[in-house]
Amino acid sequence: MTPEAVDTVLADLAATADRLIAESAMAQRELDECNDDNERWFTQDGLPAGHLGYPNPSRALSSVRLAHATDRARLLRQSARQIVAWWADLATYAVLSTVAGQPIDPVRAAGADLSAHLTDEELHHLPGPSQDVRTLARLAALFAGPSVNPDAPADPPMDAGEYASRAGLILQRSPSGEMDVVDDPLPDARLRRMWGDTWVDYQMPVLLPADELAAAITAAGVPLTVVDTIRTTTRAVDVALAAAVRLAEPEDAAAVSEAEEEALWEHVERTTDLLAAYARTLTSHLPAIRRAAQQRACR
Repeated sequence: MTPEAVDTVLADLAATADRLIAESAMAQRELDECNDDNERWFTQDGLPAGHLGYPNPSRALSSVRLAHATDRARLLRQSARQIVAWWADLATYAVLSTVAGQPIDPVRAAGADLSAHLTDEELHHLPGPSQDVRTLARLAALFAGPSVNPDAPADPPMDAGEYASRAGLILQRSPSGEMDVVDDPLPDARLRRMWGDTWVDYQMPVLLPADELAAAITAAGVPLTVVDTIRTTTRAVDVALAAAVRLAEPEDAAAVSEAEEEALWEHVERTTDLLAAYARTLTSHLPAIRRAAQQRACR
């Protein structure tokens, strides 16, 4: 991809992410209003005893609206996160390719675009689970053994299948009856192959930590003011991921005070905005990074 093409895609991603984030916020406000309206049927004073057991079309309408508002808010929240994750991933890939003097592969750039239809050959251009992960998935199925019920379908056990699924893989039996590990053809499985447990558990892409990213762009001669700005926004994403990891660990959660837990949740709830700020920072400074990389290459 040419620099101009990369900049165009990143600018379109920025506009799309901003729109989805705004729509998600509006959907959340509508959900809050529907929830308040629905709750009044349970808390309203002056209603006769046992009124909840009587037919009430207005209450039914309120419940239906709440259900639809809940689904819409959830879908927009998930869609905003996915688009922002793609933006952050592509911006990172563009920066690292630029400082390394490597071309940007359009297939890799489209890796997290779930609307992109990629061939099997193109899918091999994308990051994916290591061979060790694929081997472990196959071994998990083999050690579980066949079903003890001869009439049961010859499917892999659930735990092996779940392990494979988390990595964007599926288990299939070959014509000879052996278990094979293959890429899941569904588009959303690409995100699990690219980002693994980080996406499955925390809905975040795999990014370089702040200090590693800063070191990479510093080595390319990027001005320190730009490096510091990028390090700051990257560190905010690092903190959000660390907060999500800590909240997910039962042994850690038990040792967290109520105030600490509230602070951790504040970081987690801002993850989409923090990823967007990170991606926006890389996008806006990509031209300066290009200039620095070109100047360094000419020395």
